[in-house]
Amino acid sequence: KLLDPNLLACKNHENLLQQLIESKAKVDFTQGIDIRLTNPDNIKLLNQVKTSMIHFAWDNPNEDLTEYFKHYAELTTIKSDRNKSVYVLTNFNSTIEQDLYRIYTLRDLGYSPYVMIYQKETAPKEIRRLQRWCNCRWIFRSTDRFEEYRG
Repeated sequence: KLLDPNLLACKNHENLLQQLIESKAKVDFTQGIDIRLTNPDNIKLLNQVKTSMIHFAWDNPNEDLTEYFKHYAELTTIKSDRNKSVYVLTNFNSTIEQDLYRIYTLRDLGYSPYVMIYQKETAPKEIRRLQRWCNCRWIFRSTDRFEEYRG
């Protein structure tokens, strides 16, 4: 398990990725890698790291990261949405419309969004329903739109 919260932010990240490749260890990127720091060179290195799952984060609803996620999806060798997860922070300066935009965009680009709720204990019921719909994969895959979810 790689617990570094953002490996790509390190100025020597290419060297570190090369070490992970050479180690032949199966790496679990548990923290959300900053998609804005990906480029063709480090994506090529990430493709060579033996991993089953990579996590990203899209926390700021006012920053549209669609093009970054699209670019990564085009260059990565990880094709299954089950192996590309994105933490989506909700209930922190976002509206339900902004949350849904991020969730739908990620799903349409081939990622598995994972809703994280800021101050869950005081969050509106609708946000907790959104988390249940999105994070319970069998519900998420069987109900295309949150607006159709009755749980």
